[in-house]
This record gives sequence, structure tokens and C-alpha cells, in this order.
Amino acid sequence: MKDKPTITFRLGDDFYDKLDAFTDRFLKDGLELFAKEFASIDAFRQRALDDPDDRADASFRRNPIEMYLLEAVYYRVMEQVNREAFNRAKDTVLILPDCMSLMMDRCKRERTPHGKICMRCVPNCQINKIMQIADRYHLEGYFSKRALTEQLANIKKDKPSLAVIGISCILTLASGMRSAKEAGVPSRGVFLNFTGCEHWADHPFPTETAVDRVQAILEEKYGLPDSTS
Repeated sequence: MKDKPTITFRLGDDFYDKLDAFTDRFLKDGLELFAKEFASIDAFRQRALDDPDDRADASFRRNPIEMYLLEAVYYRVMEQVNREAFNRAKDTVLILPDCMSLMMDRCKRERTPHGKICMRCVPNCQINKIMQIADRYHLEGYFSKRALTEQLANIKKDKPSLAVIGISCILTLASGMRSAKEAGVPSRGVFLNFTGCEHWADHPFPTETAVDRVQAILEEKYGLPDSTS
């Protein structure tokens, strides 16, 4: 007698009714809860609707407020799902966004086979501060490449047991975590506190993140850093 196939899920007749009700409640409660944080999104999107349609990032800039909420929750779910595998991996690298460089186009970063690295040129640059924390754990950090899956796959050739911490904005962090999953790398992440790159500002300016959250992720995995480093 052949074994019956395992069914992963089975939708009932009321599935879509329940999904509609849950989604409506999720959006209503979420947008109310994060009203302060998301207060400027609708106005920005309205301005973006006037972008030329051939602008490369036009559709990205026109994302409705609901997508910000969805991507934020997607990130948080992936954080929980990835946590055990992330902490179990031997090595960790940090993937850093260009927009956090205090020197912006004048940043002294240098190219390596796995991506550009911070040269610690400005003491109060947040990239420098994060890398000072990474140094105490003897970890490497690289500026993000557009082909993130390929970048992580190349790093993994040297570090087979690899995990990654990414820093990015609400609309790109979860997608970066999905790219890491494609590369077979468990990920965690921290959001930028605000946006300042060319996608969002006519005159780009340096962004920031919650550096203490980066440190907390590393302390959870490795404990307190080596104070002699």
C-alpha cells in the first residue's frame, strides 16, 4: 500500500473570509500603532506620483503605506525564524549601507574581494562606530553590493558556517533577508532610523541606525566582547 502524500495545508471554505478579516484588523491596528513613525509616508508618496514614469526608482518611491507595515512585520517574523540558526553559525559578517557613511561620496572605503570596507576615516561616523564593535568580536563588515545574494555566497566560500547582520531601510531590509536566505545564510537586521539616500532626498544626507541594537544582537550570540581588543 502506497503512503499517502503529506499535505502541508488545506484551505477551508471560510479561509478567505478569515484572511480578509485578519488583514483588515492587521492594517487598521498596525497603522494606528505606528502613526507617528509613518506620519510622512503618504505625503512623500503623493509627491512621488509626480515622478517621471521612466525614473528607475519610481515604483519603489510610490510604495503605499501598507507596504511599509507589511515589510516591517515580515522583517520581524524572519528575525524570529532565523534566530536559532543565526546564533548557531560560527561566523558573522555585517552588511552595511552606503547611506550611513558620514563622508558620503568622500568616504575612504577600500575595495576587497567581498566588498568595500570601512577605513575608519571619521571617528563619529556610525559605520566606524559599528565596526569598532565588530572589531571587539573579530568580525568583518562590508558595504552592501547590489547583488547581495552573490556577495554573501562568495563570502560563504571562505566562511561555510556564516550568518549576517544587515542594516537597511524598512522597504529593503526584509528583501535583503530574503536574498540572504537564497544564499543559505541566516540573517538578522536593524532598520535605519530614517531615510536620506537619493531614493528619498533630492539632496542626500547621512542616515543613522540604532547602534545599540547591533551590539545587542552580537552580545546575544557571542556574549560580552573581548575588552582587550
